[in-house]
Amino acid sequence: MKRMLKGLVFSSLILFGMSSLADSSCCDTCCEETCCDDCDDCCNICGCGSPCGFLPRPQSWNAPRDLVGWQQFINQFEMDEIYGAFYITPAFTRSFRECRIAGFIFGEDYNNGNLTISGSRRGVSNDTDAVGATQRCANDWLADYFGLSPNFESTVKFCPRVSNFILDFGMYLGLDEVWEGGFFRVSMPLVHTRWKLGMTEKPVTEGTIGFDAGYMGEGVVELANLPKTFAEAIKGVTWGDMTEALKYTKIDASCCERKKTRLADIHVSLGWNFLQDEEYHMGLAIRAGFPAGNKRCCTYIFEPIVGNGGFFELGGSLTSSARLWEADDAESSFWFYLDANVAHLFKRKLQRVFELDGKPNSRYMLVQEMTSTVENLYLETGATTSPLHQYNGKLVPLANLTACCVDTSIGVMGEVAAKFTYNSGNWSFDLGYNLWGRTGEKVCKGCCLEDKKWALKGDAVLVGQSAQQATDKAPLSATQSEATINAGTNTPTSRAFEEADRLNSNIDPTKTGAYYANGVEIRHQVDTASQMNTSSAPKFISSSMLKTGKTPSALSHKVFAHLSYAWTNEDEMDDNWEGFLGLGGEAEFAGKTDGLYATLSQWGLWIKGGFYYN
Repeated sequence: MKRMLKGLVFSSLILFGMSSLADSSCCDTCCEETCCDDCDDCCNICGCGSPCGFLPRPQSWNAPRDLVGWQQFINQFEMDEIYGAFYITPAFTRSFRECRIAGFIFGEDYNNGNLTISGSRRGVSNDTDAVGATQRCANDWLADYFGLSPNFESTVKFCPRVSNFILDFGMYLGLDEVWEGGFFRVSMPLVHTRWKLGMTEKPVTEGTIGFDAGYMGEGVVELANLPKTFAEAIKGVTWGDMTEALKYTKIDASCCERKKTRLADIHVSLGWNFLQDEEYHMGLAIRAGFPAGNKRCCTYIFEPIVGNGGFFELGGSLTSSARLWEADDAESSFWFYLDANVAHLFKRKLQRVFELDGKPNSRYMLVQEMTSTVENLYLETGATTSPLHQYNGKLVPLANLTACCVDTSIGVMGEVAAKFTYNSGNWSFDLGYNLWGRTGEKVCKGCCLEDKKWALKGDAVLVGQSAQQATDKAPLSATQSEATINAGTNTPTSRAFEEADRLNSNIDPTKTGAYYANGVEIRHQVDTASQMNTSSAPKFISSSMLKTGKTPSALSHKVFAHLSYAWTNEDEMDDNWEGFLGLGGEAEFAGKTDGLYATLSQWGLWIKGGFYYN
């Protein structure tokens, strides 16, 4: 007995040590790129935000895998000593229904399994006119935001896949010698997870024109300085005044799988079987979960996650069984088992990236920095009235501004597993159903954006020139608060590009002609015969406009089966060891909550083996 306890304690210490070692490392490498796991270094700005990426069911929450194969060795009746069981379960899971994962990440713009990227001047053949321009589709993403040519077009497809290699360690200790019906349980799965976004791109039209002078900065941005494909652009590139590459929610266009190896959440339960007989039992337990996996840093939109995302858990468990039938010779029996777990996930400071409310995927839109120091920009010929702000020569992806460490929690996570078990001699067969669910994430609300500093660019022209002297450049105050990831407001998706769009034909009101000093008109730097428009009252984005989003609620349904064999030792010995070994499998189907499939559909296989001692 003492040897058994020492062995179990030693095993537990080893596993806890592995957990500490795994969580102490800040960075991993994947395809020679660094992925930071410790968000503490990021938490230097306050804010509240929507989640980044995809947070599926934790690998550590799997009641079926824990329930099967060893039921005859735990929760035993009329024991007057400490007894225990220990298992090791190698398992493998893989996701399917890839389109649902992609649809969760990219929303309605991921149309019929494709995402189209097209420029504001789709169909044009040169940069001096609108000849050949064609209308863009409503769900297209605006290529201009990514530094792609204004007449670029491609179709992108995603085939996301998640694979988990799991080595699950579990222990049950019956405490009847000191506490009748008492028990202690530990579960510690070691997980190697691989996530692959599976992006492929089929260019439809390669870009042939660069950006006009004034569109992405004061000067012309030549085609040679722009990325050639969306796959190249989304890695994080710079051009013109966009000198700060995308830092967060990047779309991984590489063929590699992003990987993590960690202990997932460590679950510890202390409980009491308050009803117990040869034919049934029922017990309750206090259950705590300690995060040993990684946390999302939101560097990529599809980041590998081990565990529940970094939350501490506290809740309870129910365990129960009832014998429904037994043969006269007691060699065969039919049982029903029901286990349930529920927990609250406590508040932690974790990284999230926010979008603008009502503007899906706006994290990839460009915002322009504005300044209250206005020079050489007037709203009338008398050159006495100026807007209060003008463009300050800097463009940034919205995600770079709205990546914040926030206080976040999840109200409830829970699961219930029910199974029927048929026992015949040393063999047993389990068949069951599992329901898992999670409520939506709750986040704090705070300030992320400096007041009256940032505005949506859309497809606005930012800089014009004096009608008298071409070298006299004038930053404008043109903003587009109604722009979306799909289009700016100068050239909406409802029509094709027109020449007048160069002049800021549809910017935030009140739209007015722009003037340089002494009442000289400000002209477009290509169409030098026409006056530019600017916004007399630029509209800014603010913290109040950020979507107070959350990891949404999630639900899944699972069916599972397991076949096992138990070796028994009938010898009258002080050390009575018995073993068990079995093979099982599961199929899990994501349910729809709030219109979304917010967890994985996946299948899995496992081998569960262990020993029992009394």
